[in-house]
Amino acid sequence: MIQSQVFYKAIIQGRLEFGTEKSYQKIVALYTQRMETLYKRDIIFKTPETIFIEAEKALVIERFIGNSSEKQWKNTVTILEYCAQFAFSGTINAWLADSGKLLGYQMIEPLGEKSMVMLYHEGKKLSTQKGSEKEAYDLLTEAIEKHERHSEAYEKRGYINYSLKNYADAIYDFKKSVHFDYMNASSHYGLARAYMITKEYKLAISSLEETTKHSIALQPIYWAARRVKAECHLALKEYDKSAFEYKLFTARNFTLEDPNFKHQIKSWYNYGKVLFALGQIDAALECFDKSLNMASDHQDSHNAEFFMDRAMARKAAGKSDYILDLRKASELGLETATKLLTEKP
Repeated sequence: MIQSQVFYKAIIQGRLEFGTEKSYQKIVALYTQRMETLYKRDIIFKTPETIFIEAEKALVIERFIGNSSEKQWKNTVTILEYCAQFAFSGTINAWLADSGKLLGYQMIEPLGEKSMVMLYHEGKKLSTQKGSEKEAYDLLTEAIEKHERHSEAYEKRGYINYSLKNYADAIYDFKKSVHFDYMNASSHYGLARAYMITKEYKLAISSLEETTKHSIALQPIYWAARRVKAECHLALKEYDKSAFEYKLFTARNFTLEDPNFKHQIKSWYNYGKVLFALGQIDAALECFDKSLNMASDHQDSHNAEFFMDRAMARKAAGKSDYILDLRKASELGLETATKLLTEKP
């Protein structure tokens, strides 16, 4: 009895740049040859002209979402990794999922002895090491000088500038990065964070929308963008839009390893502030309580403003115990709370 082939959901997105006409033509020929002889066309992208863009000398996969067997997905990842050996720059992300469960993931980047590739990887490595920012910056700058369209080098240099509080330079780098690769979600996110520092919230929101557009819900950056977008709307007092984003973020269960995990306490608090501003008092109190309960092991995580906000919500709900939160806010040094406590009823 012949068993039917099992198919899963494959998602692939990204680009590889080959720099010169010679390199580009070589990889197109090699891709076609390997597809026909080595993989017997048992890959996802069977028509090279749909992914190779001659005008850009690049392999470009805007966003593929479709059914694939595990073998097809693995073959596709392997042939794309082969192509990456000839690339000057770029990144491709490939996921295989089944009913929302991640079965496989691979990030594909150029590797090899090309100078811009080696400079980028060394700069990338040093960019994560505290105290090595200057050396990392210089290496990434040299990689850009070797290959001006190096989106990822601009991205990493942008985050170095951001960490050094060189926000204007960070904005320049992130803009350059997305100019050369508009699918670079990390650069869109970095640009948004830089705009937030300069309080250009509408520009930040626009960049965060690009972040979610070019990432997927299986990636932490997708949810980070939703959370930060909620913060921007809150800063602009666009409470309904902020509530929409916080509702999505707080409904998500994050693992301890997910970088969004540590932001849940603050997000539930902010969600409470938003709902209180919208007049949804009971729901706001639920959010405040959820935030405090999640922080039971971190007693210092809630400041005076939190207890002041919950006191006002409790008072609006007609709860006499609001005075306890007001006292707590006063004890933590909030003068407004102290003044309210001393006023006559």
